[in-house]
Amino acid sequence: MPVKRENIMEIIENFFKTKIDERGRIYIPKSVRQRFSIKLGERLYIKLENNHFSIYTATAIKKLQLTRKLSGKENVF
Repeated sequence: MPVKRENIMEIIENFFKTKIDERGRIYIPKSVRQRFSIKLGERLYIKLENNHFSIYTATAIKKLQLTRKLSGKENVF
């Protein structure tokens, strides 16, 4: 079944296009850093999945751990 153009555009709106530099660093656009209050030098965490990875801020990790703790589940990582 073909994917509708509207659905593709909705998915793409949640992505940011960026590049990796010669040292392997990923540039995070300023609008994303501001939205998630990412400060210079802040530690980020990368979670590897089967065919992608997710980047978490320390604040997000703490919230996930608290949520899992309250629900009686183990740590996120």
